[in-house]
Amino acid sequence: MRSWRQSWPGLLATLDGVGLCRFAYTPLIPFMIGAGVVSDSGAAYLGAANLAGYLAGAAGAAPLAGLLGIARAIRMCFALSVLGLGACAWPGGFWWYFPWRFLAGAAGAALMVLAPSLLLADAPPGERGRRSGIIYAGVGAGIALSSLAVPPLAAWSLSGVWAGLALGAFLTAATTWRYWHGQVAVAPVLAGRPRLGLAAGLVALAFGMDGVGFVPHNLFWVDYIARPLGLGTDIGAAQWLLLGLGAAIGPALAGRIGDSVGLGRALILAFAVKSLAVGLPGLVTALPFLALSSVLVGALTPGIAALCAARIIVLAPAGLQTRAWGFATLVFGLFQAVGSYAMAFAYDRLHSYVPLYLAGAGFEALGSVFALFALILAGKAGETRHRTQF
Repeated sequence: MRSWRQSWPGLLATLDGVGLCRFAYTPLIPFMIGAGVVSDSGAAYLGAANLAGYLAGAAGAAPLAGLLGIARAIRMCFALSVLGLGACAWPGGFWWYFPWRFLAGAAGAALMVLAPSLLLADAPPGERGRRSGIIYAGVGAGIALSSLAVPPLAAWSLSGVWAGLALGAFLTAATTWRYWHGQVAVAPVLAGRPRLGLAAGLVALAFGMDGVGFVPHNLFWVDYIARPLGLGTDIGAAQWLLLGLGAAIGPALAGRIGDSVGLGRALILAFAVKSLAVGLPGLVTALPFLALSSVLVGALTPGIAALCAARIIVLAPAGLQTRAWGFATLVFGLFQAVGSYAMAFAYDRLHSYVPLYLAGAGFEALGSVFALFALILAGKAGETRHRTQF
């Protein structure tokens, strides 16, 4: 119960910043294409714009917190998320949507860095996994809510979808506004030499691999099911709901496993399983296997984020945890932005999603390798005082 009391504002922060500002766009794609608001390649590039904003937000989160204080920076990012979603209610076409999707991505990334940093800074070692799991359950809650709300709203009005998402962001901001207080030491992410340690750097690199590996599900999942597989938007929305339900339970489960068997070991396993789950729809398209992919990818996307955040808190030197997690989120955003533009370009040329899912599986497998090397290096560095965290 104590973990919940300390962590629930972070759950709403990730629900807004990642669940609404990023993942709610995925079930919207076939409706936007069908309405002629954007082309199929334009929709993919708007998704990439959001991820480019995520990169900018990850880079700017720590400097913003250093300038305003971390609590004020979090409140500002909540406000920007409402603006970025609300502005899209006017159907102005690709170039109108582009900057607002960028802004929503930037605000979401900053919330992803700053909220966990503030809430996990004073967590006892045995509770980091559970607290992190609660915080990142907001991602799944946002996905589940969007999968339920977007299709009926989109059938009525695309503008109504964006207005509804902006209202959801406003409610998360209003509910948590007074709970953002306190301070943690914040150093700029890119200032000076990082000196975060090689093991922490490898975890950040593994997190970057997850950023690329998740791109096909992040950008194309509903559209792949609805159009190329010919199953329709209702089945696509149902699969997105399964992904969201998986994401809602995945972080808490991953956190408990991490506290039980060690964060490092749990992270290796999570990447390995996610590699199989991402590649599955590129090999088998029967509905039960699509559902399995939805649930596993959904569970492991915020689950890996939760494990990486808790793992880096352990590995980073004292006083540099916020900087280290900001750096890892920056790496994630960089790889995801580059990967999303590359995959949007590849789809524009290949007109097939299958190679993208197989490539995503390969990047997730690389993440497992980097997580393994991080575990080995941490053990060789003699960090025996954290043995239960390995």
